[in-house]
Amino acid sequence: MAHILIGAVAAAGLFYVVNFARRRSLDLTWWQWGLTLLAFIYAVFVLEVIVSFLEEGSVLGALVMGTILGFVAVVWGVLLGRFLFARKTG
Repeated sequence: MAHILIGAVAAAGLFYVVNFARRRSLDLTWWQWGLTLLAFIYAVFVLEVIVSFLEEGSVLGALVMGTILGFVAVVWGVLLGRFLFARKTG
């Protein structure tokens, strides 16, 4: 059940980002969309790793791997938001 929920949230998030870019008329190239798609795939991977460790009964493993992999995912998301989806000024 958790796997379906993760996939549904990821799909909804991707649709939200596409709608957000259209509403703001952001002109993103194909490689910028590729980086965004890879970020979503990586975020799903991180969540699936955490769920898999929890299903195995290793709470400490889920915490450690979630922290290590999650930090990279958060930094990636912040950089995408800052450099691709932030409002262009000036």
